[in-house]
Formats: sequence, structure tokens, C-alpha cells
Amino acid sequence: MMTEHDKWIGKVVDHLNKLIQLDFDASLTYKDALVHIDDGAARFDLESFLRDHERHVMELTSIIRDLGGEPISVHRDIKGIVLEGVTKLRSRGGTLGALRAMRMNEKYTNRVYDRASEVYMPPIGQVIVLENLADERRHLAAIEAHIDRLTGKSAYDVDRIDREASERPRPWTSV
Repeated sequence: MMTEHDKWIGKVVDHLNKLIQLDFDASLTYKDALVHIDDGAARFDLESFLRDHERHVMELTSIIRDLGGEPISVHRDIKGIVLEGVTKLRSRGGTLGALRAMRMNEKYTNRVYDRASEVYMPPIGQVIVLENLADERRHLAAIEAHIDRLTGKSAYDVDRIDREASERPRPWTSV
């Protein structure tokens, strides 16, 4: 008979498996984008972010096993195929096109990790989800900084920074 605890762990494992698939899909989009990146600084960061996504897959897989669950066998799913297709198409525009495609992908990845960070789970799962979310936020910020640098936009666009800051939910404020 399955206990409430077993059901809960099963749900946690399902959430973590979705993150494994997400990170696998993200790693494929990075590989596609890197083919079109000719800016050294952007290439350096994107190669590092690719390694982060590959590490996320390995760490999440390990945690699922530690929880007694079964990690998914990663594969190209429909979301991954769509993300890859869009990345390939936009990357034809060179470095900026590839960076803009990756910005879109990282915004999606950030949203999914944001939602996952709100799921109640054992501490070993929560810690890795929060660490991965921090990586995703760093990826998005760096990609946006590269786009700003390459388009000549000021990194200190105060109006944009204020607007973006006001759009972000604050965990310490009451709703």
C-alpha cells in the first residue's frame, strides 16, 4: 500500500524529472546557438552555461535516485524540438540572433525553475532547485548584458532596470 509520504515523494520526483528534461532541452539549444556565436566573451559564457545545464541533469538525476525514485531517460520531446527549431532559426542572424534566441529560452527556463522552487520537497531537492534557479538567473542576466553590449545599449538603462525590478515578484512582500 502506498503511503502519503510515498505519494508525496512520487510527486517530487515528477517535478524533478520535468526539470531534467528542461535542462536537457536547454543544453541542446545551447549547442545549436554556439555554432553561430563569433563573439569571444559571449561564446565563453554560453559554453559555461551549457556545462551548467549538463551538470543540472546529473545532479537532479542523483537526487531522484537518493529519494528512491526513477530518473527519466532524457529524450528530444516536443517542447525541446520547438525550442531547438526556434533557436536554429533565430541563430541564423549570427551572434545577436543566437543570443536573442537564448534569452527567450532562458526566460522560459527561469519561469519553470521559479515555479519548481515553490514546490514543497525534501531539503536535498529544494537546495538543488534553488541553486539551479540562481544559475538560470545568472544565465539570463549575462545573455542580456551581451545583447546590450553588442547593440550599444547602455547596461545602466535605469528606466529598464526599474521597470524589470517592479515586474518581479518579491518573496518577502505579502500578496
